[in-house]
Amino acid sequence: MEKTYKAILVIADGLGGRPTDWGNATCLERASTPNLDRLAREGACGLMDPIRPGVRPGSDTSHLSIFGYDPYEVYTGRGAFEALGIGMEVKGGDICFRANFATVEERDGKLIVTDRRAGRLAEGKELAEALSKLDLGKFGVQAFFQASTEHRGALVLRGEGLSAAVSDTDPHETGVPVAEAQPLDDSEAARRTAAILNEITRQAYELLKDHPVNVRRSQEGKPPGNIILLRGAAVMPHLVPVTEKYGIRAACIAGGALYKGVARAAGLEVIEVPGATGDLKTDLVAKARAALKALETYDFVFVHIKGTDNAGHDHDPEAKTRFIERIDREFFGTLLEELDLEEVHLCFSGDHTTPIDYGDHTPDPVPVLFVGPSIRPDRVERFGERTAAEGGLGRFAGNLVPQLLGYCNRGPKFGA
Repeated sequence: MEKTYKAILVIADGLGGRPTDWGNATCLERASTPNLDRLAREGACGLMDPIRPGVRPGSDTSHLSIFGYDPYEVYTGRGAFEALGIGMEVKGGDICFRANFATVEERDGKLIVTDRRAGRLAEGKELAEALSKLDLGKFGVQAFFQASTEHRGALVLRGEGLSAAVSDTDPHETGVPVAEAQPLDDSEAARRTAAILNEITRQAYELLKDHPVNVRRSQEGKPPGNIILLRGAAVMPHLVPVTEKYGIRAACIAGGALYKGVARAAGLEVIEVPGATGDLKTDLVAKARAALKALETYDFVFVHIKGTDNAGHDHDPEAKTRFIERIDREFFGTLLEELDLEEVHLCFSGDHTTPIDYGDHTPDPVPVLFVGPSIRPDRVERFGERTAAEGGLGRFAGNLVPQLLGYCNRGPKFGA
C-alpha cells in the first residue's frame, strides 16, 4: 500500500506587499523571520496568483481558489460564507449578507458614514441583541443577525420571494450617505429584497443610536456602532467537499467567520481555539498548539491568520512587519518544536497582497513555500516576495490544497 502523509496549510491573510511598503522593501522582506527562512532553505518556493494573473482577489474568492474550486463557477457572494462561518443556520432559499457595525451622523436628513468599522469595536455581541427586534412582519420575512469578531457580523433573510440580486447598503467609503439598496435585475423578488434592506437600515439605526454601549462609546470619544452596513448578498453554493474528494478528515483553525465558513463549505471541521481572535492580538502560540494537536487526529489542517491583512488595510508598515515577526517567532517557533517534517507536508502563503500605501487587495502574486519529504529543495535562502520569485515552484494560480495533498500521495487520478 502506498505511503500517505499528513498536511498543514497556513495562510497569513494579506501577507504580500510591494517595495513601496517600507524603504524599497516589503514588510515580509523587512521582517526578521529565521524560522520561515529555515523552512525556505529546506523546501521549495514560488509565487502564486491567488486566482489568476491580473485579478484582484477577494478573501472569499481567493480561498475558494486555494482550496481548488473555480470561483468563476461556484462563487455566489461572501455573505453565505460569513453566515456559515459564524455558525448561523442557513437554509435553502435564505439570502445571506456580510455586515459591519458602522458609525453614521445625521446631516440634512441623511445618514453620513464617518467610520465603516466603528473603530473596530469590541462590543458587537452586545449590540447584536438589539437587532433581534428587527420587525419585517409586513414583508412576511424573518431577519437573523449575529455578530462575529470586532465590527463584523452577518445577516440572514428567510422567507418567500427573496433574491440575492440586490446592491449593497455599504457605500464602501466614508463621507457619503448610507447607500440605498437597489434591485440588480427586473424581478419582483429583487425589488422586494431591496425594499427590505432599506427598511433594515432604517430600523437598525433607530435600535442602535441610543443603545447604552453607543452612549458610553460616544462619551469616551469612540465612534459608536449605530448602524449596520450590508454587502455581499449570496445564496449558499454547492461545493464538493475536499474531504470527500480526497478521502480525508480535515480541520480548520481560524478566528474570522469568513474563513471558517469557506472551510465548513469545503467539508472541514472547525476547531475553536480560545484566544484565536482574528486580529492583531490573536494568540498565535495557542493556534500552533491546536494545529499540532489536530494533526494527531486529522489528515489535513488549515490554519488562517488574519492580522497581517488588518495592518495592511490600516496603512501601518510597522504593525504588519511586527506581526509577521510574531507569526515567525510565536506560531512557527511553537509549531517546529514538535512538527515532524518527515511525516507532514507544510505549505505557507498568503491569500492576496495588501500593500501599505494602497491599503487594499491588489493583483500581485504572493510568495509560497512547501516543505516536507516529497519536496525537492531549491536554492532559496530567505523567504520573501523577490526570493520566492526565483524558487523552484515557479509561478502558478491557486490550487494550494490540491498541490499539498498531491505531495501527500492523496487524491484521485485524472485519466487511466
